[in-house]
Amino acid sequence: MAFNPKNSSQFLLMTKRDIWIGISEKIFVYERGMLKETDDYRLKIHCTEKHKTTDVGRLTCFTFVESTSQILVGCSRGGILVFGYTMEYNQELEDTNFENLRYIKVLKVDRYRINVIKSIDGVIVTGNSAGEIHFFDDHIRLMYWVHGFTVDSVKGLYFNVMPRSYEIFDPKCRKICPCWEKVETTTDEVTGIKRQKLLKMKTPTDATTRAKPFLVRDFLILTHNQGIGFVDFVTEKLTTVLDYQISPATSLSVHPEKQIACIGYQDGNIEMFLLNEHRIFTRLHLREYYKIVIPPRDESLKGDCEITIPQLSVTCLKYAPSGVHLACGLNNGQLLFLDPTTLEIKTPKPFKDTKFAIKDIAYSEDSLTLAFSDTGKTVCVYKYDCDTQKWTFIGKHRAHYKDITTVLFLPRKNPNGDYKLISLGTDRIMVEYDIGQSKDECLEILSLDRMDQSAVPLTAINWPTPKYVDPETCKMDLPLILVANDQHKYKIINYDTTMTLSTILGPRYEQPVNKIELISRIVKDEEVEYLLFATKYVIGLQRLPLDGNPWKHAAQLGHPNRLTVMNFRQDLNNLYTIGSKDNCMVIWSAVQDSVDATTLAGGGDLDPYYCLIENGRPGWLFQEIRDLFYYIQILCQGTFSPAQRGVKDYIPIDSLPDLMRALGYFPSEYEVENLLVEARHKIYQKKPVTEIDFEDFVKLYLNHRPALGENVRKIRNAFKTFATFRRDEYVVDRDMFVDILSEYGENFPRNLSWYLLSIVSGIGFDDRAQMSPDDFTFLPKKLKLHDLLTTIMGVPDADAMIELLSVPDSLVSQNSGSSLESAKDTEFNRMWI
Repeated sequence: MAFNPKNSSQFLLMTKRDIWIGISEKIFVYERGMLKETDDYRLKIHCTEKHKTTDVGRLTCFTFVESTSQILVGCSRGGILVFGYTMEYNQELEDTNFENLRYIKVLKVDRYRINVIKSIDGVIVTGNSAGEIHFFDDHIRLMYWVHGFTVDSVKGLYFNVMPRSYEIFDPKCRKICPCWEKVETTTDEVTGIKRQKLLKMKTPTDATTRAKPFLVRDFLILTHNQGIGFVDFVTEKLTTVLDYQISPATSLSVHPEKQIACIGYQDGNIEMFLLNEHRIFTRLHLREYYKIVIPPRDESLKGDCEITIPQLSVTCLKYAPSGVHLACGLNNGQLLFLDPTTLEIKTPKPFKDTKFAIKDIAYSEDSLTLAFSDTGKTVCVYKYDCDTQKWTFIGKHRAHYKDITTVLFLPRKNPNGDYKLISLGTDRIMVEYDIGQSKDECLEILSLDRMDQSAVPLTAINWPTPKYVDPETCKMDLPLILVANDQHKYKIINYDTTMTLSTILGPRYEQPVNKIELISRIVKDEEVEYLLFATKYVIGLQRLPLDGNPWKHAAQLGHPNRLTVMNFRQDLNNLYTIGSKDNCMVIWSAVQDSVDATTLAGGGDLDPYYCLIENGRPGWLFQEIRDLFYYIQILCQGTFSPAQRGVKDYIPIDSLPDLMRALGYFPSEYEVENLLVEARHKIYQKKPVTEIDFEDFVKLYLNHRPALGENVRKIRNAFKTFATFRRDEYVVDRDMFVDILSEYGENFPRNLSWYLLSIVSGIGFDDRAQMSPDDFTFLPKKLKLHDLLTTIMGVPDADAMIELLSVPDSLVSQNSGSSLESAKDTEFNRMWI
């Protein structure tokens, strides 16, 4: 769609088959017998009659012709459709009535698809898919074509907005030639003398028999795979303005000190950008570098060389913290080391210690040890020898049985002097490796522990002790890491004991946080820390300390598909990102003031947390939290105690699990242990506390309960795990169900199972007294999902929930944020609460 440059109230809309022309005109009304103009406009659109020719293909581009008021439309099969107001050719015709626009004729002018058509200074310009640029007069007669350069495909032409002001010196008659075109001259404001450029060089000539000089304005050309270039028409010199690749960018790394960024592409290219100049400094073609050329045999008749080009793709790039090393991981498992400033290959023979694609590369703090993980769930380690200035392979180990999400060097060292190395995987296992004891290319394992019960870790970073912590009352040397998991939570974990010391609610976007980085800035001579985070699509900043406050972060959409890599430069305060199926690097400027403003707007105490509670502070849930908090005090003082009751602002920490379950959050024993540790020590406190006040309890409850409520699909999938499929539905035997409760997971005795199941099944006290502790006949013999939801879990309207679950899975998007799935979960949460 575009507006008519000579008539701004007229515009044209083009589809693949038709063009629509419209105008916006003022509305006039009669008032007291007089026609009066109003401030309102109305839109009038007219579709031109269809052209009778069908072999022109699809409509691709159009232009308004200034002198004739015609509209020229380019087509995918090399034709130009002419639309006008009269059948005959007229100059200086006004487009008075847009409804008279009609199809005139079609002209076949090209063999290829016309991608762009322009009208400039009385000349019609076209660019096609073969990279050719042609110039026509207003009768569509060929006058000139570009000879000086070739491109792959012309996607756009953008001419200088200022007309030429040239006089041509004709070498034949040895004088200025006045007959070639109208010259628009300019006048000097001070002297009043006319000024224009005088061309004494040989100028291009048109294709007519008179061979008159032919000049148009300089222009920019947009190509398919060769970037954007500036064309000096007189010399036909193409100067690249913006160079880019059509291959998707797969990796990114920014130099820690110099303004250099390296981008790796799927086609095996690596480009080095100068960030301050916004241009490419150098490019390395790995496929071309590693191609194999086999010369022809002596007895060969054709004499053709056999050329083998490896299908290499760059999957990972990483600068060392010192900036002296640049590692490059490939899709075939090869590891290269490049010069960090010139991209020169420093390892002629690549390391080939795995056959899987390299996913993630990590360096130690001294930049002398490197570790990477691959898609084959393997961790490989290399060391740098400062004497020989070479990297050596130490060993590898496959300790995870699911994909590895993070490889991380810790700031602490082992007794042998090597930095600690850990890896986290979707199997919820944290593995620590002993690099110093590794030998014979086998990476030794120091410890292997399950770090979580249900949440899958997505990323992790080192977590230093905050500076605001009092060293007299708090521990300052705790070995901590911050982990973001798939349940929209942050967890601060002691990596020596794998104990979760704190659970914090993270940003609740459509997808959980999967990339985090700790950054800071100086405000009034004081260092303020922030957490830079990214989800699948969103990037944002979060103010520290982490406490679950939903007002302490601000974010925006980062990439339309998926954000794959992000790097932050502290000194430049810039974030560099690339996305999936995209060939662009995006540079963001961090504005921490926006996060500070939202944090201040949220308020203090419990004010920013009310938005996490249903219906806020006046709602029933907050009233229930407050009532149960005081009821716990009554239980602790004794239910039948005759002493005078005393209302306090705190309760014993040991009563937290019962209070959480009374509010609808049912933590497992593992989660209860983490909950009590966090409440007693608050991560850093040396002396544990025994009581918790109301404000801290509310924050603890909101941080630990499920971020998005219980998922109905999660319950159905859990039931399918131990059920059998019979007669179009999943069922489980009664005895098997009791055995599962008593023998698997966090089990409890069989008599306790009987007691609890009898209560939830509605068996009264007198009836239970007459029953045997091993009698489970009150449960259905064949337990179905409906029985689990109604009899055991007590979910109202279970039939409606099962009807929602009966929707075929093929109709439900696998994305957890799909509208249908969200509707199911919302309905379930409402019923369950």
